[in-house]
Amino acid sequence: MNIAIISYLYIVFFILAVLADQLPFSVIIKSITLLGINSVQTIRSKIIEDVVKGKTLLANSFGLFKQSLIMFAFIILIAVCGYVILLISILFKPLSSVILLKYVITLNGLMLSVISFFSYFLLKKLYVKIRL
Repeated sequence: MNIAIISYLYIVFFILAVLADQLPFSVIIKSITLLGINSVQTIRSKIIEDVVKGKTLLANSFGLFKQSLIMFAFIILIAVCGYVILLISILFKPLSSVILLKYVITLNGLMLSVISFFSYFLLKKLYVKIRL
C-alpha cells in the first residue's frame, strides 16, 4: 500500500507542477516588482509634486492589490485542483484522501513533492534540449 500512496502522490504533484508551470506567475511577480520600484522612485523624486505623488502611489497600490489578488487566485486554483485530484483517490481501493493527506504532511510527503516538482522541471528541460 505504501507504493500505491507514493505513486499516486507523485502523479498528483507532477500534475500540480504542470499546472503551476502553465500559470503566469513570473509575469505577475514582474508586474508587482515594477510597481514597487515605481512607487519607491515616486516617493524619492523631488521633482514631482505631492498631489501627483499621492495619485501615482494610489494607482500603484491599487495595481499591487489587483496583482496580489490574481496571484492569490492562482494559488487557490492550484490548491483546489490538488484537493480534487486527492479526492479522486476514492476510485482506488487501497487509497483514501485521508491517508494521502496524512502522508503529505510527513517529511516523506514533503520530500516526495520536491522530487516530483524537480523531476517535472528536469523532464521539461530535457525535452527542450532534445527538441532543439
